[in-house]
Amino acid sequence: MNSSIDNTAPSSSNVLASTNNETSRRAKEAIFVLCDNCHWAATFIDKSRLNLIENGCIVCEESLLSSFPILDNESFTIDISERRGVELIFGVRRKKN
Repeated sequence: MNSSIDNTAPSSSNVLASTNNETSRRAKEAIFVLCDNCHWAATFIDKSRLNLIENGCIVCEESLLSSFPILDNESFTIDISERRGVELIFGVRRKKN
């Protein structure tokens, strides 16, 4: 019986480089932030400015903020109304010609 099992693991430098690339990519993600209380919203180009809201909403000082990443090819619109509340509509960003 001739069976061969490949026990080679990725080198630690490859794993580290992959981890660093992922960390770098995530640090550059745009982040949408919405206050659950007063509906103040902001889009941060990257995570480097999130310290501006570490104490909560800059308008009402509520500490409960919702946030999520926005992909490079993603666009969204936000609509706030008495009847429907906060509505976010996501789509694919159109490429410029």
